[in-house]
This record gives sequence, C-alpha cells and structure tokens, in this order.
Amino acid sequence: MPHGVPSRRYASFHTFAATLLWCTLVAIALGAFDQPSVTPFPAATLIEGKPRERGRAYGAVYREAIRDFLQNEIYSAFIGKPSSKEQLLEYAAACSKVVLEECPKVAEEFQGIAEGAGLSFPEVVLINLHEELYHRTELPPQGHCTAVAVAPPDTGNRHTYVGQTWDWMQTVAGKSGVMEWRRPEGVSVLAYGFPGMPMGAGVNSAGIALCWTSASLGKKGQMPRVGIPSYLFISHLLAQPDLDSVVRESRKNRHAGWFTFVMADGHGNLLNIEGSPDRVVIEPAKERLARVDYGSREMTGVKANERVPLQARCQHMYELLGESRGKNDLVRLQDYFADSRHQINVGKATIDMMVFDTTARTAYLSRGSSYQLSWRKFEFASRP
Repeated sequence: MPHGVPSRRYASFHTFAATLLWCTLVAIALGAFDQPSVTPFPAATLIEGKPRERGRAYGAVYREAIRDFLQNEIYSAFIGKPSSKEQLLEYAAACSKVVLEECPKVAEEFQGIAEGAGLSFPEVVLINLHEELYHRTELPPQGHCTAVAVAPPDTGNRHTYVGQTWDWMQTVAGKSGVMEWRRPEGVSVLAYGFPGMPMGAGVNSAGIALCWTSASLGKKGQMPRVGIPSYLFISHLLAQPDLDSVVRESRKNRHAGWFTFVMADGHGNLLNIEGSPDRVVIEPAKERLARVDYGSREMTGVKANERVPLQARCQHMYELLGESRGKNDLVRLQDYFADSRHQINVGKATIDMMVFDTTARTAYLSRGSSYQLSWRKFEFASRP
C-alpha cells in the first residue's frame, strides 16, 4: 500500500469515529447524558414476624444502605451545621425516650432495625430526624412536596385517593423502595421509605393512607424540640386502625418538628394534621385537599374572616382539581403529578411520585418523570 493512502478499512473507521463523535456532541447538547441512572421500583420487600424480628430482618437486608444513608445524608450533611456529632446523638437519644414512651410497638421495630444494621437505637432515630435537622442547616432548600387527597363525589368512582410528588435531594434518587410490613398483631402497612427510614408515606390494611409535605419554620428562631421525629410519627400513625385513633395520637402533641400530613380512610374521610414544635392543628376536609407547606387557618395565622394564603403550587393544584371535579381518579392524579405541563412536577427534584387507593388498599408508585417514568402497582400479599 503506498505511503499516505488510507485503506478502505481505515477510511471506514475514520468515518465511523467522526460520526460517533458528532452523535456524542449532539447527545450532550440535548442533555442525553445528563439523565440520572435510576431503576424503576422493584417488587415490595415483605417484612414479617414479631415486632423486633421485623426490625432485625429489615435492618439486615438493608444494612449497608442504612449505614451509607446515616453517613452521607446525616453525618456528612449535618455535623457542624451547627451541631457536633456528639450533640446530634444526644438529641436523638433524648427523642428515643419519647418514642419508647409514646410508640412502644413501633419503637420495638426500630430497635430491631438498629440491631440488624449494627447501629445503636439513637443512630436509627437520628436518621428519622432528618426533617428536623434539615430545618436547622445552611443547606440549600429542596422545595416542598405536593400532597393531595380526593374523595367521592370528587373522584367519580367511589374510591378515595391520597398521593404526592416526593420532592427531595437528588442524591437519594432511586434509593427508595416499598416494604410490606406484615403485622399479625395489628394493621399491616405498604410503606414507601428509604434505608433506615422505612415509612415516609403509605397505606395500611385498614385503608388509612398518609402523604405529606414539609412545613416552613414557625416563629423566628424556633428550634425542634425533644419529641417523636416526623418520620417515626408517620410510622406510628400508619399503625392506627382508624382516623379516630390517628386524631387521638396526634392530639398528644409529642412530635419534634414541623409537618403537614394529608390523610384519608377508605370511607372518604379526609384529614389534615399540621404540626410545629409548639402545637398541632387537626382539620377534617371534604371531597378534596391539597397541601404544599402549611394550609390551615391557625398555622398560617389568618383570621376567621380572611382567606388563607396558600402556597402558589398548592393553589394551582386546587385549580387543577377544580377543573376535573368528579373525575379526580387514579389516572388523573398520576397525570397531574407526572406531566410537566401541569406544573406540579418540579423536574429532577421530584424524585418519586405515588398514589394510594384507600378504598382498594393498593399503592401506585413511579420514579420522577426526569428519571424513569414507570408506574407500578403494589398490593398486600395474601396471608398464608
């Protein structure tokens, strides 16, 4: 072959390489390589046995993931902002005592989680104090989730639904899962959660569902108090057999921080529970309920003759629900959460989405639309 004359094979390779480079540059420009690698929700993990056995089983299965969450999302994120590690654990230990007093059955499960994961009970409680710690740091805000509940006749199909977008840190995208906590001594739960934080939302076998949104700080300089962490309080409320029990437990006012819970049962009863370190507000609702941050009259400080100023996305959610009144079913809520044109989904910060059917006791979850949209249905496994 004469020097300087490329072979056909070389010319072909050169053309292929140039084409590949061009395609790569176009893909980068279009953001194809900017999409996070997140797999759809896997099948639910069944957790069963006696309370401590359930916790140990969960802790053992997710041992490394729990320890990683503690290190990366708690210690690395919060130590020195402003508290030391020792101070964080002292606070968690104090909260642990309240949990043992007020939620003994749930506390036993979480003690088992600590044993299975090779951690102390206060360390597991500290993971579940993420919401309270988050409010006191200099970390950039992640935004608030959008939580919704709709009931007949607003749904049009005699079912009641509770759902939300889960707007949170992109560092934990894809790390959530669904567990079925089978409790022979009480109500079982289809729970959405993260490693060491097993119940962030869910529906129980009695048809009680809970979704929620973070809430802004109340009074200037207000600190979280020693009490039940928000995520542990969710576990406690989802262990209740009916909304009357939920109200009774909420009125004890032993929680640690800030939250806005949106709840419903299978009979179409809607409930909003809003808490801060100095009080709790409980308000029933009819047909539809939406929350982003606080929305009750008392928590927003609005007088009886004034209109409650809702957060803009919350107001928009109400407008959407109003436009589709009588048709706000499962498919409608999934569409409102997933389709960016509705302006409820907030892009990559919406890492997950969920809708719970309290009438059928089923759950539907998908990763956020910026990840891999794929709704999966979850049901309670048939008992042996």
